[in-house]
Formats: sequence, structure tokens, C-alpha cells
Amino acid sequence: MIFVTGGCFQGKQQWVLQNCQVQPFRVADGAVCSMEEIKSAGVLDHFHLLVRRWMQAGKIPADETEKILSDNPDIVIITDEIGSGIVPLDVKEREWREVHGRICCQLAGRADAVFRVIAGIGQKIK
Repeated sequence: MIFVTGGCFQGKQQWVLQNCQVQPFRVADGAVCSMEEIKSAGVLDHFHLLVRRWMQAGKIPADETEKILSDNPDIVIITDEIGSGIVPLDVKEREWREVHGRICCQLAGRADAVFRVIAGIGQKIK
């Protein structure tokens, strides 16, 4: 598994498509995709939005993430860094940031490689 993180609108997906040898049609969008789509995807983009969807559905994001890694161990996971900046007033937003951040730490620890993309430039950090 390859894990790619960075700020919003920093060119993460384009960088992955150029550097990880994945076809655009194999990208699953975490904002709307099903778990079945993720099984055959080469890339899971917007992982942070998928975590939010799981939380809204009452699922345990750490368990759902394990299912993804079990079903598709070679996937490239792309996520926005949502832990920086102003801490939200809304309790649910703070909870989402924390859950997402903890899962990202676990993903980074298990990943074969971790990249941070800023302004379309990827930097290997693991």
C-alpha cells in the first residue's frame, strides 16, 4: 500500500496518476464510492471523506480501513491533511479530525511508502 497525503487541492491525484502507474478509471472516490468499488480500485482518493461517511453511518472507521487493506493490499490511498489549521467548534468535526488523524498514523506505519504532495510536487517521507 502507498499512502499519499497533503493539503486540499495540491495535485495529489494527478501526482499519483503520473508516478504510481495507475489508470484514471481505477480511481475510487471516497466521497461516493462503495466498498465493492474499492476492492478493484488502484487508487482510493478522498479517504478523509470516506472516514466521515463511515462515522455518519455509525461504522468504526478503523475496522472499515482494515477491510480495505485486507481486500486490496496494493491500493494507493490519497487523503487530505485535515488536522492542521483552526480547530472546529463543532464536536463532530473535531471527532472526525481525530479519528481520521489516528487512522492516517496507522496507515503511514503500515505503508510501503508515504508521500506528501504540495503544489503538485511529491516528497517521499517514508
